Amino acid sequence: MKSTKFVAAVTFVAVLAGACGGGTPASPSSGAVVTFSVGSETFRILAATSQQIDAARAAQNGGSARIPLGRIVAGTQVNTGWSWHIEDLTFAEVTIELCDGKPSDVERAGTGFGGGRFCPWSAKVIRIE
Repeated sequence: MKSTKFVAAVTFVAVLAGACGGGTPASPSSGAVVTFSVGSETFRILAATSQQIDAARAAQNGGSARIPLGRIVAGTQVNTGWSWHIEDLTFAEVTIELCDGKPSDVERAGTGFGGGRFCPWSAKVIRIE
């Protein structure tokens, strides 16, 4: 009888864990790739959280916080065509001029561009996938 209760309890916990997604707390949520234009250039950022996706949609729809801001990291990730990508994406209404520029400026200067941050003032969200 004890083993039947134990098996039932283990089965219940396994079903409950499966219903909760089965992932660990550190598992990334499903994200979206946000494509920006800066003049004639484009770049892409992975919006990994629902807050980042919502902020990207708000920027695309004319919200006041339209400037993408993030930490420059070596490696392409989703930013194909460039040797860097952006992490810790936020959107701002205003930023310092130091991190303003074009994707090609970041490509030339590397991860040290803008003190390690990229915030192109003229960026426009052109696609969220």
